[in-house]
Amino acid sequence: MKNRIEQLKERAALAVTENMPELKRIRDYLYQNPEVGGTEEKASAILTKTYEEHGFQVSREFHGIPYCFRAVYDSGKPGPSIGLTSEYDALPEIGHGCGHNIIATAPMGAAFGLKAVLDEIGGKVVVFGTPAEECFVSKVQLANEGAFKEVDVAMTVHPNPVNLASGKTTALDAWQVDFYGKSAHAGAHPEEGVNALDAAVHFYTLIGFEKQYLKETNIYGVFADGGEKCSVIPDHAAVKYLVRANTVKDVMKVRAMFERCASAAAGAVGATYKIWNNEPGNMDMVTNDTLGDVFNRYYEELGGGRMPKGNSGGSTDMGDVSHVVPAIHPWIGLNCPAFNLHSKGFADATITSAGDKAIEIGGKALALTAIEVLTSPDLLAEIRAEFAEAQKEW
Repeated sequence: MKNRIEQLKERAALAVTENMPELKRIRDYLYQNPEVGGTEEKASAILTKTYEEHGFQVSREFHGIPYCFRAVYDSGKPGPSIGLTSEYDALPEIGHGCGHNIIATAPMGAAFGLKAVLDEIGGKVVVFGTPAEECFVSKVQLANEGAFKEVDVAMTVHPNPVNLASGKTTALDAWQVDFYGKSAHAGAHPEEGVNALDAAVHFYTLIGFEKQYLKETNIYGVFADGGEKCSVIPDHAAVKYLVRANTVKDVMKVRAMFERCASAAAGAVGATYKIWNNEPGNMDMVTNDTLGDVFNRYYEELGGGRMPKGNSGGSTDMGDVSHVVPAIHPWIGLNCPAFNLHSKGFADATITSAGDKAIEIGGKALALTAIEVLTSPDLLAEIRAEFAEAQKEW
């Protein structure tokens, strides 16, 4: 006879399967109605309505963020709190080329599976609906404002061409460097001008020299302003950069280098400068391997295929969550290695049978992982110990 925990796992998995028709309809609806970050009115509406229909308490405009929500099912009994994150923004012109229609529905399936057993186990499940991952990275604000501190672990799944276990992602920051000079007629009185564009060009060149000495760092920039007329010495010029590095500490080292180069470039022509964040950045993902190994085991046992260890090389605002609470961000394959993320081909792959499988197996693996956390104090203690050790490096 199966023990009580195994019976609860079977009940949770069955709940995911029973809700698959609805989960697929929502996935398809999001595919057919893609909304870029900050405009997810339809996506947020259908997700929050569905959670309410399934007995979850829903808070809209969570932390004052448009289309952000919190959906919770609380057993009312003592126990850990499981956090799941959901994304639902699309890409301009491409649609759901990053698979956020699956990131919205697989955690939903997991939440439904957990609701089926929480009254017996105890604890609660909290789904954080996080819009604009591709642009405004709303998890950053939520993490900074303490939203994730109510949960003991945070999990999601991200579709990918092939399987990849949760690992490292890079820290990302975005800076604009503005240079300010003095306008003058380039023909009549060039001696009265201070050429801001010259300062920007010097800066761009200096960064090009410096970045070749930085290991495992990605730095790319474009000119955003350099004047309008050739007959006028420009009093303003600007360069925008995206910077990726292994950790936030590494990014801050690059920021110090930017300050040094900007100061030298501005001083060379007599200009001034300002460096500021023109887009939000995010921290590196610090995977909790203890938690990740549990997910990988269930995902493989359910038929999802092997989850090889490695690092994705991309960036995600789930990284900021992982600096607040033990977290995982596994990549579940859609068996389409010929397609890259952020492509129309990958968007189309999300609504195939492989996409169905990703929702069902991804949702079940999340739910079963959560049940193990909920019912094993020793496991939760190991997860917390690993997280505390990782914090020493920050």
